Formats: sequence, structure tokens, C-alpha cells
Amino acid sequence: MVFKKFLGGGGGGGDDPRRGRDEIDIEDYLNDLSVRDGKIIESEDVTYVKPLELDNDGKGVGNVLAELEKKNIVVLNVKNLLHNKNLLKSIVKDLRDACVEMNGDIGRISEDKLLIVPDGMRIISKND
Repeated sequence: MVFKKFLGGGGGGGDDPRRGRDEIDIEDYLNDLSVRDGKIIESEDVTYVKPLELDNDGKGVGNVLAELEKKNIVVLNVKNLLHNKNLLKSIVKDLRDACVEMNGDIGRISEDKLLIVPDGMRIISKND
């Protein structure tokens, strides 16, 4: 999705002469920020947010745990497992147990996504 009015209000003000110069195409702006041409050069002193997903058989849990050990944050897509509630429940239990052991945290952020954070971070739910 492209946000045409990233800066400059974005509502009303049709007569505002500043409006044209304040508009920004967020896609173009973000693309200009990619100075490494899409290559990720990982550094140990940087925490990354990694989008990962599990396949229909639940394969990929090892990748999640490896990222947590590197102190990275994982946004885990479990959409492929929604049809198999027992497998999904088992994997979430295993991930929760691993998080407890690593002093991390896990939380659900949507129907098919989990947020998993490493040691030293906590997830605050909107109910807290």
C-alpha cells in the first residue's frame, strides 16, 4: 500500500500552497533508503526483526530458535498451520517453553502471526 500523504497533514486544506511540496510517495522514499541493494549484512550488535514462516508440517521452528539465540525478534507466520490445530498448539507450546528457557517472550499479534522476542524483552498485551 502506498501512502501518498506521509508528511503534511493529509486531510483537507485543498487551498494550502504547501501541500504539493509536502507530499511524499512512501514507497519511493523507502526504496531510496535501501543502500545495500537488498542485501542484508548482519552485525552482531544490531537487533533485527525477522519475518519467518512455518510450512504445512511445522518445519522452520529451528530457524526461529536460531534467530532468538542471535537476539533477533521474530514475526512468525503460522498461516500454513491453521488447518492443523493440534500441530499448531504443539509448536506454540514448544516455542513458549523455549522462550521461558531463554528468558524471552511470545505473543499473538494476529490470527496467523506470532511475535517472539529474545532475552531482555517483554511483550505487553493491550489488555495489560
